Amino acid sequence: MRIKEEFNRSGDFWLPSSPENKIPGTLSISDGGDAKLELSKPLDSSIQAQVGYTNPDSLKRILGHVEKDGPVMIDRCYRTKTGPHFLRGRMRTTLVIWTNRVFMGIPYEGDASPRFYTCSFSVEGIDEWVDITGIEVDPQFENSTLTISYNRPEDITFSLENGMQLQITFAWTPPGMPATKRAEVTQKVYFTLVSKKPLELDKFISVAEKITAFLCFVWNEIVCLDSISATSDNQRQENGGSHTEEVNIYCSSWPYAKDEPVLNTLDVLFKYKDIQSCAESIIGKWLQNYKHIAPAYDLYFLTKAKTLPTLDLHFLILAQALEAFHGRTSNEKHEFRERFEIMTEPFADFMCGEGRPGLIDKIVKKRNYLTHHNPKLEPVVAKGELLAYICRKMDALFRLQFLKLIGFDDQEINNFVDKCPYFKGECNL
Repeated sequence: MRIKEEFNRSGDFWLPSSPENKIPGTLSISDGGDAKLELSKPLDSSIQAQVGYTNPDSLKRILGHVEKDGPVMIDRCYRTKTGPHFLRGRMRTTLVIWTNRVFMGIPYEGDASPRFYTCSFSVEGIDEWVDITGIEVDPQFENSTLTISYNRPEDITFSLENGMQLQITFAWTPPGMPATKRAEVTQKVYFTLVSKKPLELDKFISVAEKITAFLCFVWNEIVCLDSISATSDNQRQENGGSHTEEVNIYCSSWPYAKDEPVLNTLDVLFKYKDIQSCAESIIGKWLQNYKHIAPAYDLYFLTKAKTLPTLDLHFLILAQALEAFHGRTSNEKHEFRERFEIMTEPFADFMCGEGRPGLIDKIVKKRNYLTHHNPKLEPVVAKGELLAYICRKMDALFRLQFLKLIGFDDQEINNFVDKCPYFKGECNL
C-alpha cells in the first residue's frame, strides 16, 4: 500500500483483556503499509512480561486512541523487544511491536474479528484509466466569464462470481467557502466491493489486490493501492436512526514497488471506455484465472518492481514467469523450447518473421546457461544490450498472454498493440 505522507501518531494503547492498563506510545506507518508501535513499557503488567517473556497470543491485537484519528485497532501483531537501557539515570525498556494491519475510526472491544459490508479502495492511475468526469468548464472569454459545473457520474456496477459486486464510484469535493479568490471542484474515482453479508477484511483485500494487479498489466507499471476504507457491520444509533461506521485501513498489499509509477496515457494498453461493453466479462475472467496463475504473476511483478540487482536475474525470472504461465494454462507437458514456440506462435507477426526462431534460440541458450552453467555456452549467450532487447521481447510476450487470457481475440489484440506506441515498439523490436 502506498503511504505518501509520513504517518506518526502519539496516543495511549492497551490490550483488549486489560483496558485499564493504558500505556503511552507512538504509532508510525511507513510506505508499503508496515506499522510500528513503540512503547516505553509492556502492555501486560505481569511479571513474565517485565522480564521479557510474552505469550504470542496476547499480542495479536492492541487497542488504542491516537491524536487526530481517534480510536485505533492494531491487528495481527508480533513483538520485538530491545534490551534494557539507561535513560536519564534510570533503566528503561523500549518495546517495538510490528503489524501490517491498522484500523482507524471505530472503537473496537474484545477479540472478535471485524466484518464489513463494503470496501472502497483507490489504486494509482485509476482516475486516468476510468477517464470519466462530471466536471464541465465553459469559458466565455469575450464576456470575461467562466462557468464550472459538476454532475456526479452514475456508479458503474459489475457482478462477480463470488457473490460480490464491484462498483466504480465517484467521490467529489465542493469548493471551500467563501470562494472569494479560488473555487475548485475535485473528483476522485474509487473501486467499491459490496457484499450482501458481512465479511472479514481478508475477503475484500484479496479481490482488491487482484484488481490492482489487473491495472499493473494495463499500465505496464507497478501501481499500488493508495487508500482503503470499509463500512462496518457495527451500527451506531444517532439522532433517532442508525449510522453505519466507516473504517480507514492501513495494510501491506501486493503488488507493491518502492518507487511511485510514472504513468503515461500513451502507454496504457486500454482504458475503461475501450472495454466498457464487455468489462464485466473481462474482469470476471481475470479474477477466475488469477488464483491458478498467481505464481507466474508474482514472478513477473518482481521484474517490474525494478529491484533486481542484475540483468541476468531479470532475464531468469522473466523466463520462469513465462514458463510457469504456460504450465498453468496448458494440460500438456512440454520442454522449455517447446513452450516458447507455442506461446509465440499466435503472435508470429510481432516476432519479425524469420527472427522468431532466432529469438527463441537465444532465450533457450541463455536460460540453460544460467540454470545449468554450461561453460561451453558462455561465449555465445546474450549479454548487455542484446540481453536487454531479449528481456523487452519476453516482457511484451507476457503482456500479450495477459490480453489473450482475459478474452480478447487476435484482431482485438492487434488493435490494442496498434493504439499503444510503446507496446507496439516492444512487440516489433
